[in-house]
Amino acid sequence: MESVPPPYQEVQPHWFFCRQADDSDSWHPFSREDSDKLENAFNTGGGEEDIVVAVEGERYDVHVKKRMRFAVYWDQGPTEVRRCTWFYKGDKDTRFFPYSEEFSKRLEEAYMIAVTLDEWKRKLDFPTGETVILHNPKVMFAAQNRFMM
Repeated sequence: MESVPPPYQEVQPHWFFCRQADDSDSWHPFSREDSDKLENAFNTGGGEEDIVVAVEGERYDVHVKKRMRFAVYWDQGPTEVRRCTWFYKGDKDTRFFPYSEEFSKRLEEAYMIAVTLDEWKRKLDFPTGETVILHNPKVMFAAQNRFMM
């Protein structure tokens, strides 16, 4: 009997914000409640106007279309916000980092095709120099081309 490939289910996004310190970025998840509010605003805000969502106990405002988080009560530079679905971790990293939204979208499309057609081990080359191989529904290999000019 042939095995049936698992049905494709789109990854549920979670929203993250970036903190910059000492020339390094660290990405932190919003709470489930705040992430859900941001996702709701993203899904319902189809117009040209930017939607502002209060997060973290109303201490910050997120401008959803601009993907920026602003402090409400004190002076602090704005920080980047991402709607995240795919993550990577380098050899020496202790944390996972979210891919950009555009890169994640392309990965999700490739994953959907692989799951739907049950075709794995395809090599995906991206303009960033990144090479990704989706081995199976649970294993992905990503490598950065260090010799790009």
